[in-house]
Amino acid sequence: LKTCPLIGALRHPGMRPRHWNELMEATGTTFSLPSETPDMRLREILSLGLHKFGNEVEEITDKAVKEAKQEETLKNLEVTWGAVVFVSNMYKETDVPLVKLGDDDFELLEADQLTLQGMVASRYTHFKEESSKWQKWLVTVSEVNQILSEIQRMWSYLEPLFIGSDEVKKELPTDAKRFATIDAQVRQILKKCAQIKNVKNACTQSGLLGKLESLQNEQEICKKSLSDFLDGKRRLFPRFYFTSEAD
Repeated sequence: LKTCPLIGALRHPGMRPRHWNELMEATGTTFSLPSETPDMRLREILSLGLHKFGNEVEEITDKAVKEAKQEETLKNLEVTWGAVVFVSNMYKETDVPLVKLGDDDFELLEADQLTLQGMVASRYTHFKEESSKWQKWLVTVSEVNQILSEIQRMWSYLEPLFIGSDEVKKELPTDAKRFATIDAQVRQILKKCAQIKNVKNACTQSGLLGKLESLQNEQEICKKSLSDFLDGKRRLFPRFYFTSEAD
């Protein structure tokens, strides 16, 4: 009675040669793998005396089921993220695309990160290395997507001032020069991301995250200089208290 459920569990398609080898070790027997002997007889399985190793067999078959699920998840990740592309629209009347992750894809990203977190923490470690790679990739996608969104928002705000305003260029020449460098790099990055299209491939470009973090710091310096400049104007001319930096 104990043997029949165990044999049923061993028929799970997730049973791989590594699991059968573990079963041999647990039972202290040697037999041909089912994949090599498709005509294996039931009596050969019964001769293993599986009822004597119930806990071990259950552990091995449960491991096979869990690992099969992990394997399927990794295959699905490959397919899914191979098809996720940036949503983009052009910035004003330029050839510079503003890129972002679609709402559904953002929810997918969060869900997949939670799934991978569980897989990496699992006591079944056969797919841990591959799961860890995917976890690292999607964390990078998340971080790059967030900082890229912030940079685009700030760049869209500062660009008309430091590039389009002669007054700002005249009053803040150092920062205008700084922003000109930022502007060129931001445009290049956005065009490259739009050209790559695929979100995972674009976000995991070597050195991209570090470059974005540096650009964000440089943008903050420009913004602070602009704010300080306007504060000075406000002290001299009270009417500027009703004027924003953009004005």
